[in-house]
Amino acid sequence: MLDSSMLVLGASNPLAVLLCLLVVVLPISLLIGAVILRASVSLFNKFAGFEEDSYYRVPEPTMLHAMGMLLLITIANGIVGFMFGAIAGTSGLVQVGPQGVDPAGKLLLNLVTLPISFMIFSAILSSMLPTTFKRAMGVVLCQYLIAFALAIVIGFIVFLVVFAMNAA
Repeated sequence: MLDSSMLVLGASNPLAVLLCLLVVVLPISLLIGAVILRASVSLFNKFAGFEEDSYYRVPEPTMLHAMGMLLLITIANGIVGFMFGAIAGTSGLVQVGPQGVDPAGKLLLNLVTLPISFMIFSAILSSMLPTTFKRAMGVVLCQYLIAFALAIVIGFIVFLVVFAMNAA
C-alpha cells in the first residue's frame, strides 16, 4: 500500500520507496532542471549576442528533449561518480567507514569530478543539440551561473527563516 510513510528513510518497504522516488521525485526534478536548462540556453544566446535569426544561435530544446538530456547527463555523471568513489575508496584516497565516506572525502570527490562532469554535460549537449562543443560549454557555464544564483537566493531565504524562528 502506498502512503506517506514510504518517504521516510529506512521505511519497511524499500521497493515502494524506490517506486515513489522514480514516479514523483525524478519527474519533478527533471522538469525543474529542464526549465533551468532552457533558461541557460537563452542566457547564453543573449550573452553571446546572437540574434533570433542567427545561424550560430544555440536552439532552445523542447521540455521533453531537455528532460531526456538531463536524464542522460545524470546517469552518465552517476556512473563516473561511482567509479571515482570506488577507486578513491579502495585506494585509500578517502576514508570509508560504516557511516560512508567522510565529509572531507566527499568534498574532495566532488571537486575532482566537477571538471569531468562539466565535460560530460557539454559533450551530451553538443551531441544532442545542433551546436558546437564550445557553445555547449558556454551553455553549461550559464547553467552553473543560474544554479549558483538560485543556491544563493535559497540559502538567503533559509537564513532569514532560521533567523526569524530564533528571534521569535
